[in-house]
Amino acid sequence: MKWRLPRFNPWKTPYPLPKDTASILMEQGGNSDNFGLYLDRLLAYGERRGSLELLREFANRRALTAEYVSQKDLIAALNRRWRALSRRLRAVTFTARPEWRILIGKAGHKILEADIAMHPVHGIPWIPATSLKGVTRLYAEAVADAPEDMVTHLFGASKEKGETQGDLIFLDAIPLGAPVIERDVINPHWSVYYGGSDYTPAADLLSPKPVFMMAIGKASRFLFGVASVSNDAVAVEQGADWLQRSLVEIGVGAKSASGYGYWVIEDERG
Repeated sequence: MKWRLPRFNPWKTPYPLPKDTASILMEQGGNSDNFGLYLDRLLAYGERRGSLELLREFANRRALTAEYVSQKDLIAALNRRWRALSRRLRAVTFTARPEWRILIGKAGHKILEADIAMHPVHGIPWIPATSLKGVTRLYAEAVADAPEDMVTHLFGASKEKGETQGDLIFLDAIPLGAPVIERDVINPHWSVYYGGSDYTPAADLLSPKPVFMMAIGKASRFLFGVASVSNDAVAVEQGADWLQRSLVEIGVGAKSASGYGYWVIEDERG
């Protein structure tokens, strides 16, 4: 599908960017080493049947399975900074890999319909500390049945309950080496039945409408870390134990009921 100037949009290139920025991008072949920037700002558009849409290679995610092998130096430098921070915080750290696939930040991209969480600076897959803290707290409350005062002390409390800071610090989880992004798909057959205004019986004769998405593959290895504001070694060990158990038993990210989001712990805490 070739790109043509959209009738109702003043863009001079396939990208909804300032003309000088888009021109430089096109001179470079429309590529960027920062995959996060690529997803957020550099998606190309075309015109088909009078309507504006993503170019086909973007719409089916075929062009959105980035390879990070060429960015080993960048990932290694990020690893060194992460480890230096974890040492200063006296954090308990460990590595883990996905049991299958991980979907983090799936609902974040309005145009692509299915997004993936990317580091805002480096453009590599990551798992924000807020996600890890949330799933660990869930494990502590719902599975470990920890006392309420202990949960409040370790994780903090909201404004409704006094707004206190928790003692535990969760580090962002980052890839240990070059991560692997895999193309995946949700293929609902009965979208007309679920979303149509007219009653249409659910039947296999209805046309499927595939929604392509990106996932972190099981060949990826990540670094995790937990620290304490007060340098409480017992609290850190407890937090790290809950985090590991939550990754294995609850999972992190979307579609855990379908097998996504679960992890395999690779080494002991260090």
